[in-house]
Amino acid sequence: MRVAITYHYSLSFGGSERVLEELAKMYPQAEFFALFVDAAFVPDALRGRKITTSFLDGIPGRRRIYRHLLPLYPLAVECLDLSGYDLVISADGAATKGVLTDQHTVHLCYCHSPSRSYWDQYAANRRRMGWIVRAIFTPIAQYMRLWDFAAAQRIDGFIANSEYVAERVRKYYRRESRVIYPPVDVRGALAAARGEDFYLSVGRLVAGKEVDLAIAACNRLVRRLQIVGTGPEEPRLRALAGPTIEFLGRLSDAELKAKYARCRALLFAADEDFGMVSVEAQAHGRPVIAYGHGGSLEAVRGVWADEIGRSGTEMRAGRYTGVFFRDQSAMALANAVRCFEEIEACFDPEAIREHARRFDTEVFGAEMRRYVAEHLESRDGARRAIAHEPVKTYSRAI
Repeated sequence: MRVAITYHYSLSFGGSERVLEELAKMYPQAEFFALFVDAAFVPDALRGRKITTSFLDGIPGRRRIYRHLLPLYPLAVECLDLSGYDLVISADGAATKGVLTDQHTVHLCYCHSPSRSYWDQYAANRRRMGWIVRAIFTPIAQYMRLWDFAAAQRIDGFIANSEYVAERVRKYYRRESRVIYPPVDVRGALAAARGEDFYLSVGRLVAGKEVDLAIAACNRLVRRLQIVGTGPEEPRLRALAGPTIEFLGRLSDAELKAKYARCRALLFAADEDFGMVSVEAQAHGRPVIAYGHGGSLEAVRGVWADEIGRSGTEMRAGRYTGVFFRDQSAMALANAVRCFEEIEACFDPEAIREHARRFDTEVFGAEMRRYVAEHLESRDGARRAIAHEPVKTYSRAI
């Protein structure tokens, strides 16, 4: 069976690359297609594999301007040649699900999210823009929505990485999807007897991750915060950071696991589609202090910070794996940190690890194989039905 896997780009490292790595292990014969690739950010499981990139990858300085090339994404995607494949998996949801495939190819999309910049966050993005940028962005976003919707109708089956994203797929694409949570290596996680005196933030340093809220909260409380990750927001975030904030940059997997295992808790202020880093922290037995919205409500079994006084008995039973705060603000996060510290001893690392096991890589692999098999069998059944359909003849009296 010829298999192709498409994805957006390798220009940084995050949760989507974890999904790619597992798909690469599942399909060792697969070939890969992407818009852009930076060799420094190619996941380990893809190194040495055939990766075909679009014509956009030849543009000088593409890593700095790739977002400004958005209007060219549809053309670049449809120029990728995916003829002759039996199975195509688009691990994206934004652009490369729009590739053109053969009539009998099964094309499945593992959707991280419909592109939020021109769907659910469109109005908020426009409000932040000056009038010149807004005048350019508005028609481009309309064009991208039309193309994105049309591309979604060519998909044979959608997989969403959370119920939160499944709702968005249903709303914007008018398609149903199977929820299969992203893979986390729970079995390979480390465990520590107790955390050290620092909080942890992990992820790309971009505006949507709200790392500035974690910095502001720890500045206010004078708490140690270690930040793992790189990105365009780093200079601004460093300017906000007080003396208790430390930037660690990009760490190896082994170094990151050690940080997860030894932190007091992970601070997670983003409105995420799922939030794999919160599951990774729990896999190491560490609790999560998260904004109680979106995918965090599925990844974390949290107690609300403002209800902790009424939940003491349940906390002693080890029921929860984290603390939620309701408002996406530094003050709400700081209050959640204080509430967490009041009940910190109630969190059971082994119970937290047990909760994380439902997101293990083995679970992901088994559910993905089952879903792919269903669609391949459906295609083959339809082919057999057509092949055995009797030929109808017609005669006309003269």
